[in-house]
Amino acid sequence: MPDEILVRVCECVKGWEPDVLRYGSTFVRSPSNIRNLRLTCWRLCNTSSHLLLPFVRVELKQASVEHLNTVSQHPTISKGVRAVRVVLDYYDYELANDFALFAEYSAANLGDHADFLECMESEEFEDRVGNNMETIRKTRQLENSCLSFASGAVDDATFAANPSHRNLLQRAHEEYRSRATDQKQVCESGTFVRIVTAAIGRMPRARRLELREHDGYSAPHWKRTTPPCAGDDDYFLCWMIRPMTWDEGRQWALGTPHIDLLGLPGAGHEAGTFLKSLEINITSLPESHDVLTAEETRSLSMSVQQLKNIQIKLRGYRMANLTELGHALDTAELQYLRNYIDAVLNTHSIESLSLDLECFLDEDTGPLTDLGSLMTFRLWGNLEEVSWRSVSLYQKDMERFFQQLRKPLKSLHLCGVHLLGGSWAETLEILRTAPTGYEVTLSGPSGAECEDLSEEETNKIFRSQSGDYWGKSEAEDYITGYSRHNPLKPEENDHSDTSSTQ
Repeated sequence: MPDEILVRVCECVKGWEPDVLRYGSTFVRSPSNIRNLRLTCWRLCNTSSHLLLPFVRVELKQASVEHLNTVSQHPTISKGVRAVRVVLDYYDYELANDFALFAEYSAANLGDHADFLECMESEEFEDRVGNNMETIRKTRQLENSCLSFASGAVDDATFAANPSHRNLLQRAHEEYRSRATDQKQVCESGTFVRIVTAAIGRMPRARRLELREHDGYSAPHWKRTTPPCAGDDDYFLCWMIRPMTWDEGRQWALGTPHIDLLGLPGAGHEAGTFLKSLEINITSLPESHDVLTAEETRSLSMSVQQLKNIQIKLRGYRMANLTELGHALDTAELQYLRNYIDAVLNTHSIESLSLDLECFLDEDTGPLTDLGSLMTFRLWGNLEEVSWRSVSLYQKDMERFFQQLRKPLKSLHLCGVHLLGGSWAETLEILRTAPTGYEVTLSGPSGAECEDLSEEETNKIFRSQSGDYWGKSEAEDYITGYSRHNPLKPEENDHSDTSSTQ
């Protein structure tokens, strides 16, 4: 049987998966049936190996970098890799060298985990999680022991009731220090960016780059479906040594890795790689990013000239109980991010644009800056899909954005968009006449007259009353043409307007 037919057979064995370049690697897994198929004979191994790894993730540690380098040099496996995910969580060097500070950090992580388990200890989650009371009890005990040590109120009697707590804390700190040392070697040697960009260049189909925090693969404690037994120290150790996000590092007044991770797209271009898809999902900026130089701007702009899909998600880190949000960005950081987004959007090739810019909003003062200029500085010749979340702009800029489209949008999703000027009533008119398809959603708008609406009025206009996931709100019905009445205008005005045009 020809190899071409065997390849098609192997693809059928693997089954369907979403388009990695468009939708990312979140829902893509290395298929177990392909792993088993490769073990049957050499010929099937050769014809199926390119299906084994649809994406590769790389962390800031030596073993992970070596794994990426090995995969990129494999003659068949490397041909199937379509995305590289760079995990940005890191181990802080100050925590690695300060036992008391590490004890405080461990206590905070254990406390967050205990809060999460207590939230899950409700009737609706009982079948999924089971009885966590023993786990919560031990987690709280270990948290209190770590807090006692961190506060300096510790003596030999503190751990007398639970001597294993001292051993576990020391073991956790040693492991954390070992991981931080390994990370430091990778970052300071300058090999990380060089190896990652070279590896992407060697893999012919790897044209999606993901820069992510909150990567579930780096958190083995989340993979448990049942609570651990009370004596499972490894479970608690995972929480104590959990790597932190950039925003957490700011909250703890700690540093960030001295490595130009946001410069990876530009570095890839310098190595001869043009990306087709880019995802940036971060909570804050590293300390080293203050000003985007002209050379960095040029390199970024050149690297995205073939970019078709871009997702930028800039959101503060939320703790397990979802009540604490990270620090607000200062003026220099806001300007850096604006310039960075402006550079990566500097291409006519974009077909799908997703922006989630919560970091540009402050819960107390509102929007920190106008983002309209980012949407209106160019024509959008190929744009087909748009998703905006927590974007602040003026009505006139939204109107101008739609005027600069050169083809109808297949989908438009607006969530938490804040109007800095104009009115939402007129914005609905703009959206109604905009070149969009049926797939239009509008939820949680703010600014303008929305600030004067009661919660009941807001829900009536901008939430589906059917209770169906696919149901549309009054505003969405008007935008898509299923209703003639603008819900933000008096109904009699709509009748008079209609009669005057007949």
